[in-house]
Amino acid sequence: MRDVHPLPGADHLVDGVRLHVVHHGAGPGQPILFLHGIPTSSYLWRDVQRDLEHTHRTYAVDLLGLGASERPPGGRYDLASQAGLLVGLLDELGLDQVAVVGHDLGGVAAVHLAALAPDRVAALVLLDAPLHADVWPVAAVSSLMPPLLGEAQTSLLRLVPGLGRHYLARQLGRGVVSGEVDRAVLDRYVGALLTRDGTRGLLSLVRALDPTAAESALRMVAVEPPPTLVLWGEDDAWHSAAYGRRLAGDIPGACWVPVPDAGHLLPEDRPERVAEEIEGFLAEAVARTA
Repeated sequence: MRDVHPLPGADHLVDGVRLHVVHHGAGPGQPILFLHGIPTSSYLWRDVQRDLEHTHRTYAVDLLGLGASERPPGGRYDLASQAGLLVGLLDELGLDQVAVVGHDLGGVAAVHLAALAPDRVAALVLLDAPLHADVWPVAAVSSLMPPLLGEAQTSLLRLVPGLGRHYLARQLGRGVVSGEVDRAVLDRYVGALLTRDGTRGLLSLVRALDPTAAESALRMVAVEPPPTLVLWGEDDAWHSAAYGRRLAGDIPGACWVPVPDAGHLLPEDRPERVAEEIEGFLAEAVARTA
C-alpha cells in the first residue's frame, strides 16, 4: 500500500492544464513555491513544508507529467514552457511574489521562472540542480532518452515491479538504498512511475529538457540575480558537490552550503536541515532589503 500524502492538495487549472498543488502553512514570511525534480513529486517537500509551517505559506507543485498533475498527450513538457504555467499558477493563487525553491529539474524550472518573470521571484534556492549543458543527461536517465529504448526499459520496469522498485530506489539515492527511507515512502515515489501513464509522463519530461536553454536562462538570471542560496548534498551521486560549488560561483552573490550526510535526494535525506537553511536565508535576505 502506498503512503498517503500527509498534507492536503488541490488541483488548479492554468491555461487549460491541470496542476496539482500542496498548500501548507500560514506563517507571515515570504511565501515559498517548491518545485521537485525526477523521479519524485511534491511529496518530496512534505517534511520541509511542515517544518516551515509557522513561518511561511508554502506551495509544492507537481510538475506537468509527474505526481498528480496532468500528463497531456503532446503537451509542452519543456521547462521553459512549464515556467510559463507557473507564472499563471501564481496569478491563480493570488501570489505577487514568492521565494522559489527547486530540486533537480525543479531547479531548472525555477531558473527559467526567474528569467521569464524576475519581478515574481523574491529569492531563489537551488538544490542539486543541473543548470549547465555539460552535466545533462546524467547516466541514470541517459538510457531513457532514445526513442524505443526508453519505452522498452520502462516497460520492463512495469512488467517486473521488483526490478523497477530496486532500480528506482538506487536512483532516488543514499537514504533509500541504505534503508533509511521506509517501504511506504519508497512506494509513494515509485508507484506512480510503474504505470504506463506514469512512465509516459516521466519520459515526456526528461526528453523535453533542453540543457542549452537551461544554461541560457542561468546566464540571464546571473546578470541581476535575486538573493540566491545553493544547497547541495555532499554525497550526491548525480551531480557532485564540486559541480554545486561551480554553479554557486556562476551566480553573483550566491550563498553556497554543502550538506553532509545527504545524497541527491537532499530534502528526503535531511529535511530539517533544508528547512533550517531556507528559513535562515530568507530572514537574512529580508533584513538586507529592509
